[in-house]
Amino acid sequence: MQLKKRLMYSGIISAISLITSIIIPIIPCRTAPNIPNPIYKWTLCSLNPDKILPTGHITEYLGYTTVLKDTYILTIIISFIAAMIFFHYTAGKRKKN
Repeated sequence: MQLKKRLMYSGIISAISLITSIIIPIIPCRTAPNIPNPIYKWTLCSLNPDKILPTGHITEYLGYTTVLKDTYILTIIISFIAAMIFFHYTAGKRKKN
């Protein structure tokens, strides 16, 4: 598979994963009440801005950030890199005769 096709397919897959994560809760996140020394609980969250927990809770998306915009960027980057690695190892090299 040519590099151009790999980049295009990886971009499409990363866009689909972002759209899917807005509709369906597939992104791992940690939630806890907003108190000193909280105990976090891992769960799956949606990236829909309308479904954000109330202000009395802390939500760390991907266990890294609490900002939704950063989570969008991380989701696109992680899924893009994962798709590129997948295509690198599975796409066959074509021999020219």
